[in-house]
Amino acid sequence: MATSDAQPTEIDQATPTPTPIVLHHAHITSISPKSFPDKSKGTVSWQTLLSSPSTPTNSLTAGIASCPPRGGYLALHRHKQAEIYHVISGRGVVKIEGVDHEVAGGDVVFIPGDAEHGIWNVSGEEELRWLYCFAVDGFGEVVYRFSGEEEM
Repeated sequence: MATSDAQPTEIDQATPTPTPIVLHHAHITSISPKSFPDKSKGTVSWQTLLSSPSTPTNSLTAGIASCPPRGGYLALHRHKQAEIYHVISGRGVVKIEGVDHEVAGGDVVFIPGDAEHGIWNVSGEEELRWLYCFAVDGFGEVVYRFSGEEEM
């Protein structure tokens, strides 16, 4: 049997090997939510759950976002990556390329890459929560471009 003396390439050394991971509820609730300091971008908050290099994962980034009742929102924006939303709870409207789509708990939304989109909570009582997912190694690869602004 032949053996190889080849050394890992620089790319191999920089890319961690993905491993299975389970994030339990107690861990998820301990992650501090993030939000935009500039409220013109939205009153949304989010917890990124799977994202390299914070987790030993690659090729997918996922988290949970939420908008408060009575008008919480994520302003219209775009990014080059496609995105999936799975609405966990609440009711809202997702606008994609100028078309409004009503959503509620259990619904799934596919947003093509570079499509302008945003989401609004239409409930006066319940928080709107959704899982988001991008096909990228880490959340830092997703560049949000808000409507009317240059790249962030």
